[in-house]
Amino acid sequence: MHEGETKSPLTHFLLIPHGIRRYSEKVGCSYIDAYDATSLLFKKLLQWIFVDYGIREFTFIGLTLNAMQTRSEEELTPIIEIESTVYEDPDMIAFLKEHSVKIQFRGNFSKLPKYYKRAMKNVEKATESHDKHFLNILVGYGMGGRSLFSRIKKKLFRDIFEVNPPDLMVSTAGRDFSVLLDSIPENTLTLVVDTFFPDLTKGDVEYFIRYYNEQKG
Repeated sequence: MHEGETKSPLTHFLLIPHGIRRYSEKVGCSYIDAYDATSLLFKKLLQWIFVDYGIREFTFIGLTLNAMQTRSEEELTPIIEIESTVYEDPDMIAFLKEHSVKIQFRGNFSKLPKYYKRAMKNVEKATESHDKHFLNILVGYGMGGRSLFSRIKKKLFRDIFEVNPPDLMVSTAGRDFSVLLDSIPENTLTLVVDTFFPDLTKGDVEYFIRYYNEQKG
């Protein structure tokens, strides 16, 4: 499917990307190498979701605040560097411009280094006038003893989960939503798949859309 063909009625898709560590164990590579591979997958996801299937809004769940506080600097620094590099990639910026994708970050940025915050600010600024597609990236949101949804109910994520809640939320690597959420928006469908996040393909995205269409049909 290419841009201009029939689009799915799914308009807001949320993805919780679990399984990067288990993927690295499966293929015998370092966790950092696995994370680096996901940066390439992320760019493909944007192509599939926004261009090939015409979904208007995509919310991506990133690093939790708890992960930032508990992981070693040796492990965390390369991950943050990889992510900030993606946001500054000229090809990424060109893609966002070509397809009028507005990117917005949500979360607690207090534990992030200045260069990461600068990369976020710059890409938000570069896409602030875009209005065809919307990319929300949640970074540094609270976990601890409170669920993600409890935090979402507060102003921090209100626009994403109350004004325009996801039509479909997908969790990879078999991780149940109860790990993150104590409640699901009323009209939001959920799907848990066994596939590790780095193993996702365009065929998987097509399956997610087909599942949504069948459930809503």
